[in-house]
Amino acid sequence: MNILRIDEPIRVLADFSGGSVRPLRFRWAGRTCRVEAVNGQWVDRQGDHPSMHFSVQAGDETYLIHLASGDMQWWLDEVIAD
Repeated sequence: MNILRIDEPIRVLADFSGGSVRPLRFRWAGRTCRVEAVNGQWVDRQGDHPSMHFSVQAGDETYLIHLASGDMQWWLDEVIAD
């Protein structure tokens, strides 16, 4: 298993409905990754603005992404590949 720390802003298409957020796909490194499953999600309440974190599955890779609510910017934190 390889864990790569990325820490880069990304573009995400997400569904904001029913009082929740669900990432659907995102662009990173020139490709579009379709979110096949949300493995987990949590909120980090440190600082002035909470961040919504997600572990998502796209193909054989797991991506840790988050939405910084202060500026509404999505970030790719880590990629976990077999």
